[in-house]
Amino acid sequence: MAKVVQAITAKVEAIGKLKTGNYGKYRSVLFLDQSQPQGSEAAKIWKSLSEEEAQDLTQGTIVQLVPAGKDRNGKDKHNIVRTDANSAPATKRVVHRPDCIPATWSDEQKLTLSAQICDHADLLRFCLEVAHEKFAGLADQRDFRALATTLYLQILRQQTDSELNP
Repeated sequence: MAKVVQAITAKVEAIGKLKTGNYGKYRSVLFLDQSQPQGSEAAKIWKSLSEEEAQDLTQGTIVQLVPAGKDRNGKDKHNIVRTDANSAPATKRVVHRPDCIPATWSDEQKLTLSAQICDHADLLRFCLEVAHEKFAGLADQRDFRALATTLYLQILRQQTDSELNP
């Protein structure tokens, strides 16, 4: 049976200066777990991120830290997912398909639908990236799509179940 993981909602508190280590350039980033008491040590999650990983983050950005196992030192690893609160431009996109959006829908309803579509596309892309990472060398391209779709549907089912049974 697959292990169910709970994402951590966190805020980027600080981004350190660019440093060079054994594995290349990195930045130390402090995330604060929003479910922990503010200022507590338990709320602090430090991560070393590559330049590419850190470039999209700014202080105050809200992210989801999705558990991804342990590193060789036994520390928790996380995949970082930006939340829709940080992607305002994406929520402003409108789907221009008059044949599939009834003319009676308001602009607000169209924007909401557009935002939901973008959120689902981002989630599916994330699932595909995780499938490639976790099953590298074990599956071909078709298998990655099937694995990503399975992960995506599992997440949607869990969200639906948690909304129906809080």
